[in-house]
Amino acid sequence: MKVDIKGLKFKNWAYLMMFSLSILAVLWVMQFGLFNRFYVSMKTREAVQLGDEITNVYLAQPFASVLQGYAFDYHVSIVTFQENSQIGTLYESDKTNEQLEAIPADELRMIYEKFETTGAGSIYYYKENESGEVSRIIYVARYQTLFGQNYYLYINNTIPPTDSTVPVLRTQFFLMTLVVIVFSVIAAQLFSKRMSRPIIRLTGSAKQLAKGKMDVTFAEKSFTEIEELSSALNYATQELSKLDAYRKDLVANVSHDLKTPLTVIRLYSEMLRDLSGEDPEKRREHCELIIKEADWLTKMVNELLELSKLQEKGAPKEFAPVDLSACLTETLESFRALSEKEGYRFSVQADENCVVTGNEAYLKRVLYNLISNAAHYTGDDKHIFIFLKKEAGKILFKVIDTGAGIPEHELSDIWNKYYKASESHRRAVTGTGLGLSIVKSALELHGAAYGVTSKLGEGSTFWFEMQAGQ
Repeated sequence: MKVDIKGLKFKNWAYLMMFSLSILAVLWVMQFGLFNRFYVSMKTREAVQLGDEITNVYLAQPFASVLQGYAFDYHVSIVTFQENSQIGTLYESDKTNEQLEAIPADELRMIYEKFETTGAGSIYYYKENESGEVSRIIYVARYQTLFGQNYYLYINNTIPPTDSTVPVLRTQFFLMTLVVIVFSVIAAQLFSKRMSRPIIRLTGSAKQLAKGKMDVTFAEKSFTEIEELSSALNYATQELSKLDAYRKDLVANVSHDLKTPLTVIRLYSEMLRDLSGEDPEKRREHCELIIKEADWLTKMVNELLELSKLQEKGAPKEFAPVDLSACLTETLESFRALSEKEGYRFSVQADENCVVTGNEAYLKRVLYNLISNAAHYTGDDKHIFIFLKKEAGKILFKVIDTGAGIPEHELSDIWNKYYKASESHRRAVTGTGLGLSIVKSALELHGAAYGVTSKLGEGSTFWFEMQAGQ
């Protein structure tokens, strides 16, 4: 079986093995490279602590029995001697106090020099044997009697040799290393397989999704991160399914909307050719219908291009102060024909001098599309309410219709350019059906807040809010 050295499974295995081998390497260094140094350091610390304890106890009650007891309990040699004296008293675990020539002359000189140099009350040093290994730790404390005489407490703490212990430890540690390596290989293989398996399965499902299989599901439940990734991929799959459905609807809608004016243009062109003859009135009527349908096609193409331009990441941001009050007044002029010929009523409450920073052309298009959308979906009373308010440093625009309302489950979809409204399409009022998608893109370009609230049977309220400008 071919091993993918760049794959997650191999990487996990390699990292786990590197971790195990690193731990073993540290243990080998500690066990064999630094063992003697650590051992001597530990025994030195113990010897100094014992020396301090013996000194403190002996000075509190200077009895020979105290030193003899410590020598017996801790297997150390203790010598007391007076300064500049070659004779001292020895205390050992297997001997009673006896007088002897205390310390060699060269060692005494070194001890006196250390006390003179440091001025301390106690010193300690290593004393090595001929082989160069540290074999004893010497602790010396200096104290004075009531008569001002300097006395010394000399404690000889022998360090047990490790020569016989280290080979045993090395053999044991070598066997333990082999066991750990074998265990690490097996454990790393199992862990890497367990950790990579859900990722591999997710990758397989993602490949199926990439091939267009929209019913694929991601159901991995191994780790928290994997579960979160599965949830995110499932959500993405659902959105892609919706997007695919909306795309099909858009193709169907646009095809239908393009087919109708093209059919009309062809029909009236044939009528102009075959039936109008020399009748100028019929010829004019037919030509106007052809021009009207051609304008409709141009409008649809322009809106598709405008939407594409707004949704580009590099959409132009030529912003300047814009008075929405003036824009609203100008936009409402475009709906005068609806009021006069169709009986629509526009109730407007607008504050003056509602200035924001933005692109005037895009903001006018937002106002037009929202009002146009309300005119399409308002109730039989054909009444639309429009509000433009300045409050708390914000500019709020609202347009309210009295139509049938929007189901709650459709509210998040109405801004999508592929969304197909459930209500019948009345092209004469609404235009191409891309209006709300253009509104969304334009408002997001301006960083504006926007939204919709709706209640079935009572109508809908579309709004947006922008920071007031200067």
